[in-house]
Amino acid sequence: MTGCISSAISSKHMIFTGNPGSAKTTVARLLASILYDEHVPGTNKFIECGRQDLVGRYVGWTAKQVEAQFQKARGGILFIDEAYSLVEKEGLYGDEAINTIVQMMENYRDDVIVIFAGYPDKMERFLEKNEGLRSRIAFHVDFPDYNAEELCDILKLMSKEKGYMLDEEAEKKCRVIFENASKNTEFGNGGFVRNVLEQAIIKQSSRIVSEHKNEAFDKKIISTLCASDFDINAAKTYKPTRTAIGF
Repeated sequence: MTGCISSAISSKHMIFTGNPGSAKTTVARLLASILYDEHVPGTNKFIECGRQDLVGRYVGWTAKQVEAQFQKARGGILFIDEAYSLVEKEGLYGDEAINTIVQMMENYRDDVIVIFAGYPDKMERFLEKNEGLRSRIAFHVDFPDYNAEELCDILKLMSKEKGYMLDEEAEKKCRVIFENASKNTEFGNGGFVRNVLEQAIIKQSSRIVSEHKNEAFDKKIISTLCASDFDINAAKTYKPTRTAIGF
């Protein structure tokens, strides 16, 4: 039936856990396209929402807002980002939203696939809020932090997409930057790489203007990022860890 999801498998709901920048949202979007190509959802709908879309300001609003999101996603995927933010606080209606989501997951079990996403520890608290929530989630995908080599690959890919390339010394410098960053928790992963690249491009522009004031310069100069272009604030955020010497 068009617009519906086959109920051959009782539950297709998922939970994605990982730190910021670990590609949870990107993978969810790609998964939505793959599932649609395989005719799992009846439509290619991919609805993203967060706490502000689910929690009402007044009594009676929350349940209606939650159901409205399920209606929008009918026949497709509902992606609830930072789902842990629904955990009740400051007298707001987070608990009501969670309870309504569980009810809607049952009511729309043949029409909507729900993907929850958030930090690993905080998502565990979220799952504990309602006994029926965990039992309705069939798949749990964990997104580990990227290592330095993977971050370098991401940087080169992002650079290529923007029309830039790194010279050999720049690559070596960035590897050190990412080795230091990846030793810290919640350093931003792909988001950190994006900040590094954006700041490097700005620094490169200033360098080219300074080095070639009244000279013509070719496309290679404009498109090449050098090591000095990565002397930026983002690179200084994470210092090398020092090992204490004990006696």
